[in-house]
Amino acid sequence: MNLTTPLNLLGLLFAAGLALAAAAAEPGETILWHDQPAGENWLAAYPQGNGRLGAMVFGNPDRERIALNDNTLYALEPETCMHRTDIRPDLPRVIEMVRAGRFAEAEEFIRAHWLGRSNAPYQPLGDLLLQFPAAGEVTEYRRELDLADAIARVDYTRAGVRFRREVFLSHPDQVLVVRLTADRPGAIELLVGLDTPHKPTTSRRVEAAGTLVMSGQGPGEALRRELAQVEAWGDQRKYPAFYEPDGTGGYRRRIDDPAKVVLYGDEVDGRGTFFEARVRVLAEGGQVEPSAAGDALHVKGADAVTLLLSAATSFNGFDKSPSREGLDPAVAAARDLDRAAARPYEDLRARHIADHQALFGRVALRLGEPTPAAARPTDQRIANYAAGDDPALAALYYQFARYLMIAGSRPGGQPLNLQGLWNEQIIPPWNSGYTVNINIQMNYWPAARGGLAECEEPLFRLLREAAVTGERTAREMFGARGWCMFHNTSIWRETAPVDGQTRFSWWPLAGGWFSQHIWSHYQMTLDRDFLARMYPVLRGAALFQLDWLIDRGDGVWVTPLGTSPENSFLYPENGAPVRSAITMGTTMDMAIIRELFRNTASAAELLDRDPELRAELRAKADLLLPYAIGRHGQLQEWDQDFDEAERGHRHLSHLYGFHPGEEITPESRPDLLDPIRTTLDRRGDVSGNWGWSLAWKMCIWARLGDGPHVGQLLTHLLQPATTAPNLFNVCPVFQIDGNFGAAHGITEALLQDHRGWIELLPALPPEWSSGAVRGLRARGGFIVDMEWHDGRLTSATIHSEAGAPLTLRHAGRTIQLVIPKGESRSVIDGGVLAGMAALE
Repeated sequence: MNLTTPLNLLGLLFAAGLALAAAAAEPGETILWHDQPAGENWLAAYPQGNGRLGAMVFGNPDRERIALNDNTLYALEPETCMHRTDIRPDLPRVIEMVRAGRFAEAEEFIRAHWLGRSNAPYQPLGDLLLQFPAAGEVTEYRRELDLADAIARVDYTRAGVRFRREVFLSHPDQVLVVRLTADRPGAIELLVGLDTPHKPTTSRRVEAAGTLVMSGQGPGEALRRELAQVEAWGDQRKYPAFYEPDGTGGYRRRIDDPAKVVLYGDEVDGRGTFFEARVRVLAEGGQVEPSAAGDALHVKGADAVTLLLSAATSFNGFDKSPSREGLDPAVAAARDLDRAAARPYEDLRARHIADHQALFGRVALRLGEPTPAAARPTDQRIANYAAGDDPALAALYYQFARYLMIAGSRPGGQPLNLQGLWNEQIIPPWNSGYTVNINIQMNYWPAARGGLAECEEPLFRLLREAAVTGERTAREMFGARGWCMFHNTSIWRETAPVDGQTRFSWWPLAGGWFSQHIWSHYQMTLDRDFLARMYPVLRGAALFQLDWLIDRGDGVWVTPLGTSPENSFLYPENGAPVRSAITMGTTMDMAIIRELFRNTASAAELLDRDPELRAELRAKADLLLPYAIGRHGQLQEWDQDFDEAERGHRHLSHLYGFHPGEEITPESRPDLLDPIRTTLDRRGDVSGNWGWSLAWKMCIWARLGDGPHVGQLLTHLLQPATTAPNLFNVCPVFQIDGNFGAAHGITEALLQDHRGWIELLPALPPEWSSGAVRGLRARGGFIVDMEWHDGRLTSATIHSEAGAPLTLRHAGRTIQLVIPKGESRSVIDGGVLAGMAALE
């Protein structure tokens, strides 16, 4: 199949039929499938989402479980989620500790006195449960998730009857839809129920018209830490729901049970987010009646059944109490359900597919030639990927990430957290929070280049909201201008440091890193209105860093107390090695701040704002501590040439300036390329099988032009230790950033645009020697289609959405051209760039 058909503006939303034909013509590229149900394995279930509601479909014949999420359901509230400490009285003496080389003392002081409380955990909503009669052996079983139409299907035969389920989560109609059919009339019987882990506050009832309702309230407090740990750290003052003053300067527990760290309702002054789920049963033939207990619906003798589920919460904004100022979830849930129920199933299905296809169909990808291995079930393909006979799995993995982006991040919704949209635990790993020292940024790396720029809107809204809470953090903690954010946040937009250890929690640089996403989105779209809306966020982040920096004493400016997330170094103290994480001017700090200052100055110039601030930012950027090369030939991570406490550490923070940053390139700093390679070699490829770390390394090796290494890292990632049966990234628990980071690594191998030009196939792995891609986006408003055979580019078409000048490179040749807005040009002739003479 040729994927390089010239594009026009209407072609950006190419027809659903073409995409479905592509899926059929290219086996393994858009369909996950299994020949066994998921059973109780959440990591084998299929994820679905509409940007707000999430579902995990298990595909069990007897007892189907569809696990539910609403991405506005979190524990805690705005006034209980954050603890700030004014650091100004003690800041000078802690800086002196660092100047004197007493790094561990400074680190412990920060941990004991300046860190905050555990952030708010993301909550599961519950489960839709479908109980079927277990009569007869199940044969011919197959379940699949079609990425092209976002529908999960389950097919099997039992007692001579062929049953099918179709499940999808509709964005236009805001409901989960389950369609049950059979090839024998009257063969469908099931019990429909709802359940939730939030049992202390939940009730269920059956209403008229075959509707089951579940109402409840999430926890007002859910603490990741054990109380014994809180007490060992001396953090009782941060958790008033669990501790009260004892009158002697100490604290006593409010809760008798030391293991009780989740509080509901009256236990926490009625705080917590309310929720409601409604499911309506629409049966064709047969009958629907309440169960004997009155808390479920019983369907008997139906020819076909459509289930519609709506859900909502009382969330009313990041700065409003969901229990005191919240919305009524019953109103929204009933409205969505009634509207959807007024449409026939075929209409709901068609609207869902059209909406999904308008986004998913923008990019098509084929890597390698189809092989018999691509016909295996997905879990078998993962187990056998290292054999090297299934390159198409990489294309499926890429498209799965785009599917997850569409399902999990839509305009008006919440951004993707550590688990995206999907979580089944009240206290999930790392609270299923927004970890903003790499993980949430990585989630959005592939969005715009994969044709999904509008899916970034929730991230940019998070930044505008965090700038509000972060302004208070900057003022109350530092007495500084602007706004700042430390390494963890949630729906309540916490910006102060959380509890734990200094090497994790002390890092007020998130606002700086996010400046890159703002500037990159502008470069991709050339949307000046967007840049104007986001400029106050850039400006505020830059003002904070101007106030945070200090002169080291020699005219070089540094952050006074910096970390290199989440790593530590060793230094000698009294003749013995000591571990610490705090020093001045870490390499990542300096790289982020240089980028922040230059991006903000460029944005201000484009918008004709703040001339004096522009000049200050550009001047200060040139005075920051520069890069250094360590004694091992590595790029130095800290201001001094310390050894890492953990040489194979998962983070690559000091390589920020190379990727995802763009300050270090072969043109700007050729002297740093070998130190970067040495750093990567010293870290090693695997680093404890953290999937997101493997993905980050894929991106860096792609920028180094090393296609074979990109392929090797993807092979490490696509194996059962780091990829679940449903293609979720695990490390060893589910963490979605590895999915998105690896998708971006695939893009970086095929197209790069960060050096002032677009380069085609800069780091092609040998196993992808043949392939095609249609619809990749590049800076300047360009869309790129390519096809290649035996490692040789055979066709390439560039479409221009903005009419901007273009510099294009491939295989040592460079051309410059202007493609009029809305037009396309073929730029390959006989395998080389054509159209004008090659430039030196």
